[in-house]
Amino acid sequence: HVDMARARSHAAAAACALACIASHVAVHALDALPRHATLGVFDQLVWIRSANETESRVFVTTEAREILASQDGGRTLVDITAKLHGSDELDEAPVVITGTLDEMGNAASESRVIIQDASGEKFWATSDLGATWMQPCGYETAHDSNGCFAKPGAEYGEVLTYVRMHDKRPEALLVLVKTCNAFNKPADKSERDCRVSRLMASENFGKSWVDLLENSKGKIASFVDFDWAPDDGKSAHPPIYATVFEDGKAFDHATGGWDYNVNFVISSDLFKTHRVVERCANAFEVINDDIYTASPPDCESYHRAPAKHEGQITDVVLKISTDAGASFVESCFPIDLPKNGFVIYDFHAETRGPDFIAIDHVEEDATQAEAPMNELYASDESMNFFSLSMRRNVRARNGLALSDFVNVLGLEGIYIANQINWKAFADPVSVNNGDYSRFFETRITYNAGGVWHRLAPPPSSEQCGRLDDCERWGLHLHGPTDWSASEDWGSRFGGVYSRSSAPGVIISTGNVGMSLEHNDVTRVNTYISRDGGVSWEETKRGPYIFEFGNHGGMLVIAKQFVQVNELEYSINEGKTWESLPLATPITVHNIRVDPSSKGHVFIIHGETAATPWEDEQRGSHFVVDFDQVIADGKKCDKSKDYEMWTPSPPGSDGCLMGQKLKLERKLRDALCFNDAEYERHREVVGTCKCSRAHDTECQYGSERVYNVANATEWPHCEPIENLNTQCPALKGARHITSSHLRIPSGDVCTDPHSALGSDDTGGRSHHHSFFMRFMHFIMSCTVLGGVGFAVVYGVKHYELAEHIPNGVRNTINGAYDKLQETFGRREQRPAGYFEPLGDFAAEDEI
Repeated sequence: HVDMARARSHAAAAACALACIASHVAVHALDALPRHATLGVFDQLVWIRSANETESRVFVTTEAREILASQDGGRTLVDITAKLHGSDELDEAPVVITGTLDEMGNAASESRVIIQDASGEKFWATSDLGATWMQPCGYETAHDSNGCFAKPGAEYGEVLTYVRMHDKRPEALLVLVKTCNAFNKPADKSERDCRVSRLMASENFGKSWVDLLENSKGKIASFVDFDWAPDDGKSAHPPIYATVFEDGKAFDHATGGWDYNVNFVISSDLFKTHRVVERCANAFEVINDDIYTASPPDCESYHRAPAKHEGQITDVVLKISTDAGASFVESCFPIDLPKNGFVIYDFHAETRGPDFIAIDHVEEDATQAEAPMNELYASDESMNFFSLSMRRNVRARNGLALSDFVNVLGLEGIYIANQINWKAFADPVSVNNGDYSRFFETRITYNAGGVWHRLAPPPSSEQCGRLDDCERWGLHLHGPTDWSASEDWGSRFGGVYSRSSAPGVIISTGNVGMSLEHNDVTRVNTYISRDGGVSWEETKRGPYIFEFGNHGGMLVIAKQFVQVNELEYSINEGKTWESLPLATPITVHNIRVDPSSKGHVFIIHGETAATPWEDEQRGSHFVVDFDQVIADGKKCDKSKDYEMWTPSPPGSDGCLMGQKLKLERKLRDALCFNDAEYERHREVVGTCKCSRAHDTECQYGSERVYNVANATEWPHCEPIENLNTQCPALKGARHITSSHLRIPSGDVCTDPHSALGSDDTGGRSHHHSFFMRFMHFIMSCTVLGGVGFAVVYGVKHYELAEHIPNGVRNTINGAYDKLQETFGRREQRPAGYFEPLGDFAAEDEI
């Protein structure tokens, strides 16, 4: 009876709220949104803006190899497959390539887009966002005035990578090709010849290509990896970074794995000359103009006495340069175990160095070695000493460089992560067939990883009523691995999601209980926070996919994993929802929004059936333009429809990372729309005295211990077992506070002595300003001899708007077979010199 009374109360409140919406906002009496059918479901959708155009553009590929485009901000998608000559011959969906895109979809490379056949045989290019197209050479007609796009290295073997655009010189392109294919090599080529990789460059947007290996006149034996170097525009040609074999004999004797004879070099004249930047660096990434390299240890010692270094290389070192390669520092990580791979998180473009680095260590315990987990480390100012922030951070199983570690956009220092509970390893029998997911738990930090907390469950959650101690178990949320790592739309949960345009608002699927639920969808619901993760509400029963619009003032959602005949939207941060009927029921895969400032056009895509035998046109999308849905929509009044609020982590007295902030947000009951030019007011109203509980993290060599008997000593740090004491930087003078604490990166609190119990400055980490330079999400993985080198680039390492297109995924999955003959250095994942497979998409996995 209590539940029935509660249900009646909720229903009455909802009816009242809907009536209130109707009285404030005039809604058109629309017919159901019409369905637009395609043969295949969407594989990739790229929404792009250019300063030269008034409307954004959309490019879509489907699994049936259709190519669609919109010239009117997404309102109309038109099949352009027939315009792209030869595209009817494709075996799988092509991939859309752009330069770097920021969070607003702005393109760095002007209005240029390339569509590349996943096999690297054909390329279609546009320099005006799809108004006209350059056809592949051999497919152009007499009416084509743009010339044709030449296959790079047409006289050689396969194209190994997707084209890399230059963000400042729009005509410049790079791509890697094989010299020949060993299985059908020309008579005049040896197997050794076919192992050579050639870097090709174009400075006229693909009309012709220059072979940089030939340009080197024998000074380069083979390319391994490549990227554009920072470019000040002073040189005639754009600078290029690469890892290479310079010594042909060393290349001949390369047996696989990491190699002391691979060097990291730079050239500003298309490799007529080059300079060694870092000797022995086998893999590298450039992130916000900082350079990260991975090398075998003891490089100089090897080159002095190579015979002493025979045998397999079992570990690598990470070095960082913040001065364009003039100098490098070697990073020290406290756990003394070899490394399978790195994931680098750099969310602050304007300051040097990384924020976090996650490492997949080579664990000695078999149960731990099998577990999908990384150790998460936080950087210090020197970038020498990384402290352990979180053990057992959940990572993807399928080789993708993804971890359940998400920064909350718009607020400094707040991150949400999933962790494997230690109990999974105390009793290995409890792990069912290698499935550790029943031990996944969600944690949140408000001080950049210094202290991690459980998420407080919503007090009104349905699941709380089923648990004896709801507060004890907590709220658990899905993360990037549940979205991007899945190959099946039917298992992609919408994970932790935020936008800088709506600071403090977070939405996610998840559940209340002992651990994160993956198998029983009936236990998964949708939750929202509007105060940076301090408190949560259950906004919808069941899992939903979602997207923000209208400067964060609108949410559009659809239920996942079942066919639905409606969308829902909210203009009060999920307090109430309005329905939009669909003409045809579909299973919704994703919701995308026009990245323009207004953000009123949404594309919802999915499928009517699971297979083409059930519906030969199963691909479906709907377009909703809220300018058409809402008549005379009320614009918010700056003087009365907004409030100022202060982010306040529990017990912090309104201090976040050493500051007191006031941020503007819409009143929750203000049923209105943000103006197209709306900008949120943000004000720093003061700094805070450093607090041990809120402004500290552990020093190198220590880790947090949470079960401290004396509350005055919490948070507490204790020495790490199996500590790495061999890192070269440890040989210099380094002061450690008696408390083993330091101030986290970006924290601007005052009087650190009071928190650290020390008379020094606290080893304060490098500070980041609040304003982040938003960059398109790029992830790449370089693997040499089975050791990964993965990078999260820019402020967003997780974006619901993107997933890995099948063309990219298939290339990833097939790369080992395709490249084994090329260089013989492949283990479980594709080659390091695949650079990279998807700048144009959400992730690169190389």
